[in-house]
Amino acid sequence: MTDNKHIVAMDLGSNSFHLIIAKEHQGQLIILDKYKQRVSLATGLNNDNVLDSGAIARGIHCLKQFGQRFSRLPHDSVKIVATQSLRKAVNRQDFIDAAYKVLPYKIEIIDGKTEASLIYQGVAQTHTLKPKTLVIDIGGGSTEFIIGNQVEAVLKDSLELGSGQLSKRYFNPEAITKESFAQAYDVALTQVSSIAQRYKKYSWQLALGTSGSIKLIQQVLKQLYGSNKITKQRLKQLRKQLINCGKLTHVPINNIPEEKLTILPGAVTILLACFEQLNLDELSHCQAALREGVLYSLSHSYIDSDTRQQTISSMLLRYPTDADYNRRVIKQLNHITQQLPLQGISLTTEELDCLTTAIQLHEVGLSINAKKRQHHSAYIIKHSEMLGFSSTQKQLIHDLVKSHRRNITLPAENKTELGKHQLLLLVLMRLAILCAQGRINLPVIPCKVSFQLSSVHARFQQTSAPQDALIAALSKEKEYLQAIGIEFSYSVA
Repeated sequence: MTDNKHIVAMDLGSNSFHLIIAKEHQGQLIILDKYKQRVSLATGLNNDNVLDSGAIARGIHCLKQFGQRFSRLPHDSVKIVATQSLRKAVNRQDFIDAAYKVLPYKIEIIDGKTEASLIYQGVAQTHTLKPKTLVIDIGGGSTEFIIGNQVEAVLKDSLELGSGQLSKRYFNPEAITKESFAQAYDVALTQVSSIAQRYKKYSWQLALGTSGSIKLIQQVLKQLYGSNKITKQRLKQLRKQLINCGKLTHVPINNIPEEKLTILPGAVTILLACFEQLNLDELSHCQAALREGVLYSLSHSYIDSDTRQQTISSMLLRYPTDADYNRRVIKQLNHITQQLPLQGISLTTEELDCLTTAIQLHEVGLSINAKKRQHHSAYIIKHSEMLGFSSTQKQLIHDLVKSHRRNITLPAENKTELGKHQLLLLVLMRLAILCAQGRINLPVIPCKVSFQLSSVHARFQQTSAPQDALIAALSKEKEYLQAIGIEFSYSVA
């Protein structure tokens, strides 16, 4: 593989067009730029499946802008795929011919099952998945369903049921009614029911939703109800509020363009049908989708590898840290966490992975400055492309790193039960770092740590470690934890 090879992937979706520019360097795939532009091809299809001139013009204008983002590359380094709206358009060749004049690369119109496969590959290459994972992608003109066994899609379907298409057909943005939702819901239920039985035979361990439609739902739920958790109850609550508001412009949300909101009723309807027919309890949004799958189909990187470890290794290559010190902190952490089950406290594998990752990355900010390094490290994490980690996992790692030393900064979520549990993770990390005692190469310091609702007690054994330094650090830690409402006590026996 040529070092520093640049590759470009484009996804011409029914709602939006996406562009990703990346380079392969030393076996790593590095994302350089991402661009997205709403084109709304789905709303440009009439009843005879003719794509109107306005939709074609919007699409060509977008491709012309995309073409200005990268230098001319070999044809085997650029892949452009088109989905449902161009699959259906009887005049698709008019679009393809006009597109070639502004961007001289082949546009591949892929079928629904190929689209589903690429979506799953995009998710699998950027996330660590459970042995059985369900992925749902609600696009503007179609919805894809995939059951995967980690990196391989084992069941896949594509339905001609999209948020843009359904919203255009059944919903007037100026008059959202109970009747329009009922009509649209019947259509969505009928379509999803056609595949539901085959999917319910699989007992998936994780359900993920990709695409801009599901991201939009999550954003709206967060603004209206203070949580971006997607559940059946929340979706019904949102549907009721849309009906009560009557008009999309009357929905009390900010910073979401009105044009983007037009697909919301259709998206909510389709997702509710999925919850109903597939007996879903909860769905998590996933950033990766078709565009990432197209990108990885061009790349030689990350194939059959641990994506998370690749991400960590790549970051540590750019921002070197003391690997021996990090290993000692992790050993101290393991010594403490082994005591938790005896106290009726359990951590998930995901939480332990995030804790370990936070320790590996907690000093990357030293590459900027030793002073306030926790803030520099958190900044790097926040603005890095952390493939393999969900947005929630990345946020947790960021929060742990930002408060791993000195004063503790609590995000607003810490007022919730989940936030209180996150405080436990933070205390575990801080104690492990404190016990590692800087750069002195010492074995694990034996200690017994007990956790109560709002208190922590640590009992240390006499060791050859410098006791004065340890006691001084523990005394200071007591002040830091007390400032956030945690009573910390310690003893050395």
